[in-house]
Amino acid sequence: MKRTPTGHGPAPARRWPLLCVLMIGGFTTALNVTMLSPLLTRIAAEFSISEAKAGQLATVTTLSSGVMALIAAPWMDRYSRGAWIRFECALLLLGSLLSAFAPNFAVLLMARIIAGIGGAIIGANCLAAVADLYTDPHARNRALGLIGTAFTLGAVVGLPLLTLIAEAASWRWAIGLLVPLTLIVVVGSFQLPRSAHAPGGSLWRGWATGYARVLRSAETVWLLLAMAACMVVWFGWLIYFGAYSERVYAIGAGTLSLLFLVGGGSEIVANTVAPWLLRWYPARWVGAGAAAVLMLNLLVVGVVYTRDWALFPFIAIASAAGSFIYLCINILLLDSLPGARGAVMSLQSGSIEIGGAVGVAFAGGALAYFDDYETVYRLLGVLAPLMVIGMVLSLRRGPATGTTVGAAAPSGAKR
Repeated sequence: MKRTPTGHGPAPARRWPLLCVLMIGGFTTALNVTMLSPLLTRIAAEFSISEAKAGQLATVTTLSSGVMALIAAPWMDRYSRGAWIRFECALLLLGSLLSAFAPNFAVLLMARIIAGIGGAIIGANCLAAVADLYTDPHARNRALGLIGTAFTLGAVVGLPLLTLIAEAASWRWAIGLLVPLTLIVVVGSFQLPRSAHAPGGSLWRGWATGYARVLRSAETVWLLLAMAACMVVWFGWLIYFGAYSERVYAIGAGTLSLLFLVGGGSEIVANTVAPWLLRWYPARWVGAGAAAVLMLNLLVVGVVYTRDWALFPFIAIASAAGSFIYLCINILLLDSLPGARGAVMSLQSGSIEIGGAVGVAFAGGALAYFDDYETVYRLLGVLAPLMVIGMVLSLRRGPATGTTVGAAAPSGAKR
């Protein structure tokens, strides 16, 4: 695609089709990470393994994504967004096809590693591509909001759809849903504008320098740890929610789909309400309050939540609280080191994936030991205060590196 003479990207009429492609990329990324939740019991049954062992498929997916994000992120601007997206989508396509045709659990495990690497930075490149397409701050922020909504829709629409496909056909067909979505993103990526320039200098020196600068900021490090703790708890309850609902309450596919819709809808509501709330209250304390709500919600599983209908308020509260925490930590991260936002958000991506891998591994190990989903959920509630500790300790700032950009946080929001 040719750039306009002013260098402001494609004409407005051509931006919307590209934005739709980027939204599909965000949707596909989210679905790739969370898709195993409604499929675990079927995979475990087919390969005659425990659900705890099947859950480790999610562990290797998120762990491989995290490692890839940490390695590749400082180099993303050296190559065009389209080239990165096509490279990642090729790996995701390969991993998805291998998953769908896996003859045994070992092959499926390897396939999920490939899919994790392939899905690692598609979302990050889609967000970066929005900045290439839109130079007006207000238009860019609206577009970023749509990409964020696409991530949420991966759970709102994607998980219920996977549940129904798995019920009607098999889990293999459900995983195969990623194939057409990935192909759409590949075709659309050829229309993305190329980057204006690639940074020079040593490839390896630039990688090390970018991360060293972030690690010197105590505030940023504590916030990254808070984000990792958030993902430990989030993935720990989400990945096993489908199996928990089916095993403990004998929930069918239709009800499980409805539960995921309720959870996704709660995320959308939280994403809408949070920016307004942050105009009046500090992001750090809103996030800490949401973490307290999430902790209490998990601790009362099996104590207050003892009937099948209680799954609806549980997933609604857990999803909304998680969205509040995620947004608040991201705002604080963007403001923590304004001069190195690219490196900060690269590490944020890695902390999300690695935290998610640890969360699934922890929940799976606890499930194997206790053989009780409700005990596992209460243990995750015990871990929730780690998020608050990270946000509070991040008040100890490192050296000042610049002023906060208003677009990074809603007007009027304080720390």
